[in-house]
Amino acid sequence: MASTHKCEYCGSTITSEDRFCPNCGAENPNYIADTPRQVFLPRTVAELKEYCAERGMPLLRMRFFIGEDYREPKAFGIYRDGDEFVVYKNKADGSRAVRYRGPDEAHAVDEIFTKLLEECHNRGIYPDGKPAEGARSGKKKTSLLRIFLTLLAVMLAVSLISAAISGFFHRNDGYYNFGGGTVYYHHGPSWYYTYDDNSSGYWYEADSAPASDPSEYYIGEDWDSDWGVSDFKESSTWESIQESSSSSSSDYDSWDSGGTDWDSDW
Repeated sequence: MASTHKCEYCGSTITSEDRFCPNCGAENPNYIADTPRQVFLPRTVAELKEYCAERGMPLLRMRFFIGEDYREPKAFGIYRDGDEFVVYKNKADGSRAVRYRGPDEAHAVDEIFTKLLEECHNRGIYPDGKPAEGARSGKKKTSLLRIFLTLLAVMLAVSLISAAISGFFHRNDGYYNFGGGTVYYHHGPSWYYTYDDNSSGYWYEADSAPASDPSEYYIGEDWDSDWGVSDFKESSTWESIQESSSSSSSDYDSWDSGGTDWDSDW
């Protein structure tokens, strides 16, 4: 349970869940970094995917496979098997250690999420927020807050411009069916395709657009299982695209999976 304190700079009431004073912006020396309000706790596999995507985590490089029964060595993962959820680690020798198997999705997600954060923290990366470093002078904190707010405004402006540019190039993104059991997905300037009997679920990049005017073959932006092909946005191809486009995620650029103990059970 959160404890209540007085801000030592302005006297406002704050709690251990407040990293900064809501009134003056001073850092709270009593802040507890792992309170539920400050650390978003994903409870489902879908929420975990969203958490990782929002932070630009290159999961392939990090060797985390969310929602996938990945069988190669050196991997952590979680997937659904019928009514059960399986959390696993594939060791360096290819053997598998199952951390959890059971019906409790929230518990399964917590197991893999805790390991994900542990691997990040071991590399000096804190997607859940850096630990509090202790109080500094109120004046310095106020200056830092102003700098932060200025940088935030600049980043917001850049994001809006980037979103407008992205919207222009991705306005025709979606699924297209040209017949013959093959379905295409358009993403930006590129085309990808798969077919109805492709058990691997892999999507291949096409050399060129499948038609001079593909608009008449458009079938939708969101995947439908009735089409008989796998979901493009659940494929390893899509993950690779997200990883390569995550240039802003500089914290992960030097990630080396060799820093993980792949011989232990977990």
